[in-house]
Amino acid sequence: MLSRTLSGLVLVLALLSGAVLLSSVRTFDEGDTRPSKKIAEVRRREASFPSGVLSRFSLLPGLRRRPVPIAVMIENHEEARPFHTGLIEALMIQEFLVEGFISRFVAIVDSRNLPREIGPVRSLRPYFLDGIKPWTRTVFHAGGSPEALKRVQEGSEFYALNLLYFDDKNGEHGSFRKDGPPAPHDLFLKKKVLKSFLSEVPERLLQPVSWPPYPVGMPEGGDRAENIRMNFFSSLHNASFEYLPLAEKYKRTNGGEISPARPSTVLILEVPIDYIGEYGRLFMTLEGSGRARVFHSGKVWEGRWSRGADTESFRITNAAGEEIPFKSGQVWMTVLPTLERVSWE
Repeated sequence: MLSRTLSGLVLVLALLSGAVLLSSVRTFDEGDTRPSKKIAEVRRREASFPSGVLSRFSLLPGLRRRPVPIAVMIENHEEARPFHTGLIEALMIQEFLVEGFISRFVAIVDSRNLPREIGPVRSLRPYFLDGIKPWTRTVFHAGGSPEALKRVQEGSEFYALNLLYFDDKNGEHGSFRKDGPPAPHDLFLKKKVLKSFLSEVPERLLQPVSWPPYPVGMPEGGDRAENIRMNFFSSLHNASFEYLPLAEKYKRTNGGEISPARPSTVLILEVPIDYIGEYGRLFMTLEGSGRARVFHSGKVWEGRWSRGADTESFRITNAAGEEIPFKSGQVWMTVLPTLERVSWE
């Protein structure tokens, strides 16, 4: 009799605990922090959660939201670096070489969790489009190479907004130029303007995606690599990543300038340059396979990247053909013509 009474008491307490847990679940839409009363309501409003909230404070399995990514081209000239903004919110940053072998970034951000401001916005290249295609077809840029502009103007696979057409102090959105940064590194997008532009994007080009796009976990093995160096053959452009054990992230320094970004995983791909065209413009193919290195948790793993089509994500595998897990959080992906430019200790 006593055992049945105790069992009943335990059951009641468990039910009460579950009710308390469910009543404490909150949604974090803008201006709304009211408690959610039902699981169904939480699920219905999943799409309203800002990026990262559920990934950091996931209370119930299956409630992790899916981002709706967009891409913004970011300048990385030495005169632009001190003014970088919006990078810390990026889901992924892709870094490619451009003319003069200076790098430029493609920031992939969640359109449901936009930074207050992002920039400096710069011009487009064809391989930038190839790099983002698995996750987004919506691109914001300021000009571009003839090949890139032709591709987005004549095709329908991307919604590419050339901000140079809208940068007018007397226009609807006003000037995008910011006091302080030297031209042409002074074009920035504010959250309010981005939202206005996104309201015009066709729904088919703004779709939720599964994120992260790579398996998450701690791979076996790996060598110690707490400091990563990338040689761009100039003190103005050489970059390094320092592992911060307490934060479990990396601090990037580029030409002496510390980046606001804090990636959890640094991925470096070896992709040969096909040829150098007019005005030093580079051309490369982001399909096929090649060498890769994955850095996270203060360690490094050697691997290979492979990609059958530009609609597929880069698959990063070890010598056994198994995918190498990443660390949860921001991914920084750098594409270089040779991994010989990379060292660590």
